[in-house]
Amino acid sequence: MPAYGHLNPMLGVAEELVRQGHEVLIYNTPEFKEKIANVGAEFREVPLKDPSLDIGNLRILHNALTIADFSLRATKLLVDPLMSEIEKEKPDCLIHDSLSLWGKIAGLKTHVPTVSLVPSMAINTRLVLSQTPFLLDDYVQAFSRPHTFFTIIDQFRKSYSKKGLIPPFFFDMFSNVEKLNIIFTSRQFQPLEHSFNATYKFVGPIVYDRNEKQPEVISKKDQPFIYVALGTVYNDNIEVYRSIISALKQFGNESFVSIGKYINPSELGNIPSNVHISPYYPQLEMLKKASIFISHAGMNSVNESLYFEVPLLMLPIIQEQKINAVRVEQLGAGVYFKKKPTDIPLLIESINSLLTESRYAIAAEKVGKALRSSGGAKRAVNHILNYIS
Repeated sequence: MPAYGHLNPMLGVAEELVRQGHEVLIYNTPEFKEKIANVGAEFREVPLKDPSLDIGNLRILHNALTIADFSLRATKLLVDPLMSEIEKEKPDCLIHDSLSLWGKIAGLKTHVPTVSLVPSMAINTRLVLSQTPFLLDDYVQAFSRPHTFFTIIDQFRKSYSKKGLIPPFFFDMFSNVEKLNIIFTSRQFQPLEHSFNATYKFVGPIVYDRNEKQPEVISKKDQPFIYVALGTVYNDNIEVYRSIISALKQFGNESFVSIGKYINPSELGNIPSNVHISPYYPQLEMLKKASIFISHAGMNSVNESLYFEVPLLMLPIIQEQKINAVRVEQLGAGVYFKKKPTDIPLLIESINSLLTESRYAIAAEKVGKALRSSGGAKRAVNHILNYIS
């Protein structure tokens, strides 16, 4: 999947495979060519020639229906070209993102041992039912558009049957379960962890050297700071950034706000002297010195923050992020901001709680210890190699 939250953990696994002497080919969009080369893998552009599908535009994926539609359209266009690539390259193993229906079908048709990498929590029917309050928007969308919903189910089944395969239960489209599924979190963090069988291996976050350095303005500072990043996809709400900056002004702490590529800094108004703005900050380097992290609660960000024992103030946007925020709050390692993120007084109150109440740091330390002890890239690679041997 052409998204940092999906690709970053995969790159850590790829780097470890390369380190152990294996050749790794990664198919993605040109945006990630350099990052793929940096871990020693060989970049291959996704074999997609049809301009009707912009596989790099994940901003359209707002709910289960749009994710399903994207997956089906991509599968229709990608399965045959990928099967041709597999027949040509003859890999020992095929590894795909858990949202890649095309990867699962290509693996089944070519009979190559296939592994699913899961950059979110592991999901099954029990987990989905337990999270119903946060998925109501998806249910409403499905039931308000029954023709679209049943068309998607029909197309999903045909994606398999046209290849001579028996389709699994429709829900598999959102997880694409394999005989080996690598989950990038710990069993402690995973809700309902006992409902997942031995094919699910929890290896924790994949934290590796991304060849990035702390900006000079940060490396010179001894005091912890506040770090803000709201992801790389749904990160263009100017009013939210303005509210966060206004709240940060009330604190003496140095604060660093990553605003992404969709916002012009001039749109944010006057920036207080303790707040620094940039389209991008190297997240792992920032989290090594941050005191708290104001985040959208994407799984990659949550994992990395807690890996470094940094408590979170979470402003989730989509359903998956809300589920992550609930889990972090359940474990005591952060605050789920449930009001409108333009409520400046409440933002100030929440930031102050995280800075002054030690219980959040203590909980983050406990969760971080479990994440770090889950094994990381080496354990993921061991599972993969044992599976294909």
